[in-house]
Amino acid sequence: MYNTCMNNKRISKKDIENDLIRIFEKYPKSLEKAISICFNLVLDCFVVIYGEKKTIKLLDDAKKSINDGNHTQKQKKPRKTTKRSQK
Repeated sequence: MYNTCMNNKRISKKDIENDLIRIFEKYPKSLEKAISICFNLVLDCFVVIYGEKKTIKLLDDAKKSINDGNHTQKQKKPRKTTKRSQK
């Protein structure tokens, strides 16, 4: 569905992440401002593409995901496992 202009391959999440990081690297002294501008631009795009109601639902889902700890910067504790006895 989406093609890149340069080499006509499918856009991957990694490609987008790399491009976005390059933008942030370009403005290291204003990182928070650059992130804020990008977030607002993406938010405007969502409203244009999906409309206000779907965007609000998406933001509610994002809020729930954050509250559930899916985007935390704290390291998750590894799950404790028990050794099984040999039979």
